[in-house]
Amino acid sequence: MPQDVVRYGLLSTAQIGLNAHLPASRESKNSEIVSVSSRTAAKAEAAANEHGIERWYGSYEEQLADSGIDAIVNGLPNGMHCEWTIKAAEAGKHILCEKPMAVSAEECQRMIDAANANNVVLVEAFTHRWNPHMRKARQLIAEGAIGEIQTIDSALCFNIAEPDGNVRFSQELAGGALWDAGSYAVYATRFVMSAEPVQVRGTSHDSGNWGIDTTFSGTMKFTNGAIGNITTNMEQPFRCFITIDGSKGRIEIPGMFDDSGPIIIKTGDGRNGETTQIIATPAPYRFVVQFDEFSECVLTGKKPDYPGEDGLRNTAVIEALYKSAESGRPVDLSL
Repeated sequence: MPQDVVRYGLLSTAQIGLNAHLPASRESKNSEIVSVSSRTAAKAEAAANEHGIERWYGSYEEQLADSGIDAIVNGLPNGMHCEWTIKAAEAGKHILCEKPMAVSAEECQRMIDAANANNVVLVEAFTHRWNPHMRKARQLIAEGAIGEIQTIDSALCFNIAEPDGNVRFSQELAGGALWDAGSYAVYATRFVMSAEPVQVRGTSHDSGNWGIDTTFSGTMKFTNGAIGNITTNMEQPFRCFITIDGSKGRIEIPGMFDDSGPIIIKTGDGRNGETTQIIATPAPYRFVVQFDEFSECVLTGKKPDYPGEDGLRNTAVIEALYKSAESGRPVDLSL
């Protein structure tokens, strides 16, 4: 392959691949999506024709056998991530795996072991960590700009108008609000804190006997006593934010997915006056930044900023939250 470009295949015709990864690859300096696969040839061919993709495959196995592909974007349903990431690794393909990386820490470890055994790169695709406002919040917290952190509130909620047939509502494919949207809120909280929770509590609700959570609310306790509250829902208007409150002020990010969105910093006690600073954060499309970094790792041997082990830790927190919701008791963690 040209030494300055990584050739990717989209493993599945999922919308995240076609509508986000594909346009991002066309802006990336070192990434190119050259193929797409599906369980049926007709679906793969239709997607390739509609989106101008060079090659298509009527099975995932055919795509992994193609020597003209260096890496894959695993956009399969949650419950299929582990199996096909391992198969991709065994085929010598690097893997950018959509979130959640897997649906248990044990699965994540198997994926990491397969990647290491086959000398390929494995990264979980959380793009909001590349946005400057998230990185600025992380920096400010580390510097103590708003004092000792007390609480963090984060949410990702949206409305799926037609749940029938949607993989997010499939118990068999490991759907559910927390595994899907809620994973972003969990990740954002861990990211800005630069720390792992030591205990979690979770509560869930299934609105339609789907066998999955349509609403999930959880708390994450950190060693310094900070409490992170996460909320996710698949049947309400969109919101995607994080707010961090410390002993000397507050940091607000109204839109975690807004690549160039602002970060708002408020200092003071909130009753006798406060100072508000709004910082604009011009930034490229976060999916482009993700591709550039991942492909650099493939081409140069650079270690990923956030390797597979980071995905394992996020998955372990989610797994513990589900266990807490099921048992009605807190779950301790040692990550």
